[in-house]
Amino acid sequence: EDYIWEGPFGDHTGYYSLADWYPRFHITAITHRKNAVYPATIVGIPPQEDAWIGKATERIFLAPIKMTMVPEIVDMVLPMEGVFHNLAIVKIKKDYPGQAMKVMNSLWGAGQMMFTKMIVIVDEDVNIHDNAEVARYVSENVDPQQDFIFTSGPMDVLDHSCSKASFGGKMGIDATKKLPEELRSDEKVSVKTASALNKEAIKIQNPAIADINDSLLALGISLIFISVEKTEPEQIEDLNRNLFKQGLLDDVKVVIYLDHTIDISDTGDAVWRFSNNIDPKRDAFVIKAKNNQSGSHIGFDGTRKTKELDGFERDWPNILANTNKVIEKVDEMWPRLGLGEFIKSPSLKYQKQLYKGGAVVSE
Repeated sequence: EDYIWEGPFGDHTGYYSLADWYPRFHITAITHRKNAVYPATIVGIPPQEDAWIGKATERIFLAPIKMTMVPEIVDMVLPMEGVFHNLAIVKIKKDYPGQAMKVMNSLWGAGQMMFTKMIVIVDEDVNIHDNAEVARYVSENVDPQQDFIFTSGPMDVLDHSCSKASFGGKMGIDATKKLPEELRSDEKVSVKTASALNKEAIKIQNPAIADINDSLLALGISLIFISVEKTEPEQIEDLNRNLFKQGLLDDVKVVIYLDHTIDISDTGDAVWRFSNNIDPKRDAFVIKAKNNQSGSHIGFDGTRKTKELDGFERDWPNILANTNKVIEKVDEMWPRLGLGEFIKSPSLKYQKQLYKGGAVVSE
């Protein structure tokens, strides 16, 4: 086969796909009709037009998986923020201990589902089409030190977070209600969720922190986002350890760390960046419980990985954002295109989050 070096291209992940060797596409003839229609979709930072195609595949995959492999599955969602191959939320009819793990491993062995980076399993009474309900249920039912399961396997070729192309870490989260055999102690550990944090005190003690988004705590979701200006090796792991050692996050189960350039006040964007930027097996830091009656915690390094600070050898792509020239051209054409009420370009927001360089980050 004749291979050529191709890329990078803007892709549905919201990032550029990295250049690589791909089979040459040979054209022998092009036929067309008068006034031909060229079917295409615009891809980019989700949600874009292709997102609805992704939701269709979610429905298409569900029936054959249930009928042939995993009959206990009730429903499945591939959230747009997870760009379909980074995150799957699955609800099951649970009958026995360890069933969530069985379902995870079955899905990782099911055709294209093998590329799924993270799988979350919940019980059959959860509305998995409601993100807040899912997050709250996960928060209530997980013990991070034993309910987050890590493994390795094939990854989507578009996944830029893997240390090695197309191979990396995966994570399963068992958020089902636990049977007695699945508990860490004789009784379920009850950990309260903080309603808010003293963010200024945390930032004073940890000056590398740029911002903290603790808005989900008020919804009963024990997860916060922290943006960090990363300047040292192992900085995120050390920061995660210190925050819990300082007792500043005792009532928080999950912490997601992102780059200081990211607007973490936008929860959807924060989840999108997190799901793209982590190799779960490499970038998760578990804080084990002090005893059988206390809670455990977990932090995730969702920052950009570099050779200098992380020993990361691969290129890292930029996110997608139009140039001012393109934005001005579209704005000028808008009234003539009959598109309805004028909408400002989303790229104006994301231009501020671009790293130096072009499709591939150069700094």
